[in-house]
Amino acid sequence: MVQDNLRFIFKNDKDKIIEKLGYYGIKKLPYLLVESGKEKIRGYSGSLAKEELINIQKEIGIELIGLYLFHNYEDNMRLSFDAIYALKDQITQNIIEIDDKQAEEFIKGRDVLLTKKDEEDFKQKNELKGFKVIKNKGDLIGVGKLIEGRIANYMPKERRLR
Repeated sequence: MVQDNLRFIFKNDKDKIIEKLGYYGIKKLPYLLVESGKEKIRGYSGSLAKEELINIQKEIGIELIGLYLFHNYEDNMRLSFDAIYALKDQITQNIIEIDDKQAEEFIKGRDVLLTKKDEEDFKQKNELKGFKVIKNKGDLIGVGKLIEGRIANYMPKERRLR
C-alpha cells in the first residue's frame, strides 16, 4: 500500500502562507504548493494537474515533487536557498546587506558576526532577531537567522564553498 507522503495545499492554506511570506515582501506564489515531510513546502509549476499528481501518487508513490521553497514554522517562514532565486523579484523586506569578508564566511557555511555599527542599525530598525535574506553587492546569497549579534547560517552543506 502506498503511503501518502505529499499533502497538497489548497487556497485557504495557501493564502495563510502568502500572508506569512509578506514578512519578506512576497505577495504571490505562482506554484502549486505541496507539503512534504515535516513543515517543508515545495512548489510545483509543471503541466500536470493536481488531480493527475494525486493519481500518480496513489499508483506509484511520489515522495517529492517540485522545488523546495520554504520551511513553515509555527510563527514564521524560512525561505530555502532555491526560493531566494525563484522569488528574488518579490523579496523586498528583511534583507541584510553584508560586506565581502562577511559574505565569504557566510558562503563557507559559517555564522557571521555583526559589527557594533550593524547591531546599532538593527536596534534602530527594531530588527533584533528573525530570519533574514542575506545580500552582498546586490546579489542574494542565502538565508540566515539574526540572533544576538550574529547571523546564524542556513546555507545547505552541499552549496557551501570549501
